[in-house]
Amino acid sequence: MRPSPQEANAGSAFDTSDVNQDGFIDKQDMYLVGLHLADRLGLPPDAPARGRLQDAYAQVWENVVAAVGTDEEGRISRERYVEYAVSPRLDRTAFIVAIVWPITDALWDALDTDGDQKLSMREYLHLWSAYDVGTAEAREAFILLDTDGDGHLGKDEFAQAMYDFYFSEDPEKAAIPILGRSS
Repeated sequence: MRPSPQEANAGSAFDTSDVNQDGFIDKQDMYLVGLHLADRLGLPPDAPARGRLQDAYAQVWENVVAAVGTDEEGRISRERYVEYAVSPRLDRTAFIVAIVWPITDALWDALDTDGDQKLSMREYLHLWSAYDVGTAEAREAFILLDTDGDGHLGKDEFAQAMYDFYFSEDPEKAAIPILGRSS
């Protein structure tokens, strides 16, 4: 049976943190993904944005553990994470605040180097190339996310996109390849 768009998107988000691709995330995966992402974004070791990004991944790990729990080996399976993220009983606002937004906010700060509260296409492509999302998919996502058509993404557009990524019932919004395509 084919997964729903929300299941596919939650799985895709999980996959970005499963560094060793074993179908589980653990504290080490979250540490490494933060470290690797900071490296791929070209953040120097002493950059405040690097520290905020790594802190965000550590915070999200603690928040996911509190919400989902772990197995006896201190891991969370892909299946369990997806089940949690698409549960009809999920407090969506709490999920976004605790699980999605800390990393999104830290990434935003790392990319918005001029502090104008906007991401250009170039900044956006730099972000998603660090996640190995193809340029064509990232450009497609940028155009779809730029709802006011000004050639930049505002933080509000980006926040709405992250919410839609996880929760939209609209197949067009749920299909935006913000984190690439899940297999």
